[in-house]
Amino acid sequence: MRPVNIHTDLDAIANLIEICFGNNLDPDGREYVRQIRRAARNPSYINWIAGSGERVSYPLFGYVWVEEEKVVGNLTLIPFRVQREWYYLIANVATHPDYRRRGIARKLTERALQHAQDHDASAAWLQVRDDNEAAYQLYQSLNMRERARRSSWQSKANQLVFPEPLPEGLTIGKRRARDWQIQQEWFKATYPPEVAWNLNFHLEYFGPNLWHSFIRFLHDRQYHLWAIYAQSQPIGLAALEPTHHYADTLWVACDPDWENLVIQTLLYRIRYDTQDRRPLLVNYPAYRATRAFQESGCELQNTLIWMEKRFKT
Repeated sequence: MRPVNIHTDLDAIANLIEICFGNNLDPDGREYVRQIRRAARNPSYINWIAGSGERVSYPLFGYVWVEEEKVVGNLTLIPFRVQREWYYLIANVATHPDYRRRGIARKLTERALQHAQDHDASAAWLQVRDDNEAAYQLYQSLNMRERARRSSWQSKANQLVFPEPLPEGLTIGKRRARDWQIQQEWFKATYPPEVAWNLNFHLEYFGPNLWHSFIRFLHDRQYHLWAIYAQSQPIGLAALEPTHHYADTLWVACDPDWENLVIQTLLYRIRYDTQDRRPLLVNYPAYRATRAFQESGCELQNTLIWMEKRFKT
């Protein structure tokens, strides 16, 4: 085991990621692999990365396992600044199929946890698919604690959506400023602090007043909002955020008593209003509103278990 050498290892790491995760890579994941390959062929970029320090050079920092001069294991370390704390996200834990069941993934993860602790991180995080029981058991044995389970739902692009009448008593319209207090509580429940940092979710971007508008302008964040009401009472809010990724992000929060109806109604209406010019991606607490997402035309991409190990600081 040794640190990644960005001058020589990048192509091998890209190959290993494709071998181990190829069947599960979404378009953004495939683009990530292409970016690694492009980086490997850009000497100027490599030289800049080499001198910038690991807290700038992510996601090209981590550890590899080498046998017979061949990279057969990989782990990426990605630092995040969360308020006043540093976190390390452990990602791309991969072992070539021919070298599995030899403890390589365990040793790489142990080294990553030690690295995070040695570099004064407050915590190390990772995400593992809920159908990967072996990996989940490994991380549990290293004293990582489950903090959340999150599902990613995605609509199909270029799928024609026809108008559908709203259920009786429901209306969709502009968000009212006086509803922001209750809407904040819904957002906090749907995107709590332990996941918001990694989802790039910032509650202050969604507020209705001029200060919130200034924050959105300052950070170049744009949103299209849909509010849903039952007999004029607010029961849900959705914000569509255009992105440079394969899919645009849709943030959804609602009164828990109306969850299924709100999600199905809002998603169908938003898909009709946008006509799925681009896919929509929703990250939501796992195993909730499953039928509502399916009936609104979304497909489950994955369910990830978020795990954390905190260190004494």
